[in-house]
Amino acid sequence: MKSIAMVIPGGIAGVKTITDKLVYGFKREKLNVKTFLYGKSLAINTLLNLKHASQLRNFDTIIYMGSIPQLSATFIKLTKGNNKTVLFVHGFLFHETLNALRSAQISLRGKMGFLYNIFLWNAGTATKSIDLFVCHSITTCEANKIVKNYIVLPQFVFPEEISTYAKLYESLVNDSSNHSEVKVLVYTSFALSPRLLKPYHVIRLMKGVSRKIMGRRIQLLIINPRVGEKLEEYSNFKIRFMKPLQRREFLRLLALADLYIESCIDEELRLSSIEAALLGTPVAKLTHPRYVERQDYEDEILWASSPRRFIDMLSDYIQHLDYWKLYYAKKLRDFLVTRRSWDHVKALLIKYILSS
Repeated sequence: MKSIAMVIPGGIAGVKTITDKLVYGFKREKLNVKTFLYGKSLAINTLLNLKHASQLRNFDTIIYMGSIPQLSATFIKLTKGNNKTVLFVHGFLFHETLNALRSAQISLRGKMGFLYNIFLWNAGTATKSIDLFVCHSITTCEANKIVKNYIVLPQFVFPEEISTYAKLYESLVNDSSNHSEVKVLVYTSFALSPRLLKPYHVIRLMKGVSRKIMGRRIQLLIINPRVGEKLEEYSNFKIRFMKPLQRREFLRLLALADLYIESCIDEELRLSSIEAALLGTPVAKLTHPRYVERQDYEDEILWASSPRRFIDMLSDYIQHLDYWKLYYAKKLRDFLVTRRSWDHVKALLIKYILSS
């Protein structure tokens, strides 16, 4: 039986989630998996990683989940290990580092952490310590200067997740929606990435929508780790800034929403969009024209490649919410079942792990 070690940085919820799903998927494939979870501190991460290097050599495949090639990968390759080393890359490392260095909101310690990650990246690539890169999208690989030896593994679901989230919805939502006020939810990331809409982008788009609709109020809920709680009200438009919530509270808010806005402007649908779909909440997305041809979805979500078209689509959706919400909820759920199931996306990664 092939063995896999999963090396996980601490404190990154999204990485932990996809790691848990991969572990579950590998076990479904009858593979032996062990996880090595580290803390938030760079120093502790480095020391633990080097300490575990000898243990990691005992596994056929080592998957580093935190976007950064750890020193153990370099150690294993330099000592002629026969292990396969895989790096799962999540964000735009170089763009986020440059933005962090420019930002007054990032502490000196935080900026040093970004620079250390760049050092690890350069050390790993210089020694060719990574055999295969895994990205959620082609654009993520490109942004990190990965042009070969990569596979794309988009966000995926297991069949049992469909029924699990359906039961979760019933426990979270016990009242009927009041469509006199349409709830639109967006989660803006802590990451300083050029591929993510910022709160003011979403506000401008939704203000455009509010000017085109009649008879309904819009409440835009913005979960943002950088902004405190505050409320802004206009004639038929309300903006509520919220801090990140506990997971169950976030899922309840997501289930109660009439629409979720994916803030990523490339082809990727991130985890929160997948969860929205599983909870029956349609997803809207503004895609930069450069990335349209990379999308694997068509009319399963409300998407547009121009702000004007995006505003028009959302205006029509909200104006005819009772019809369109059910329509898009079903289309997106069917898309997950047919195009984003584990069995549909796993082939290349499993083939690589099983190969000699």
